[in-house]
Amino acid sequence: MSKREKRLQRLRQNPNNVSFEELRQVLEDHGFVLERSSGSHRIFQLRVGDETILFVVPYRKPIKPIYVKDAVGLIDEIRKHKPFEEVEDEQQNDE
Repeated sequence: MSKREKRLQRLRQNPNNVSFEELRQVLEDHGFVLERSSGSHRIFQLRVGDETILFVVPYRKPIKPIYVKDAVGLIDEIRKHKPFEEVEDEQQNDE
């Protein structure tokens, strides 16, 4: 199991007491980019084809479990429709 999978599994098993940095790392592992990091919320963006997916997280310590569960669910939904490798390839092609 890769580090990326282990980090995601840790959030899936225990969504309590997750730091913002842990959540950020998992989202970035799956192609999200931190688009805005000022103010009270952080906005992550993922481009899949011609669609843009936004995930907004209030910046607080620790992150509330509902946001961790939502992030894991969003990652699972994206993986169901499109393997991560394809998303990663598109991200690299955009740069």
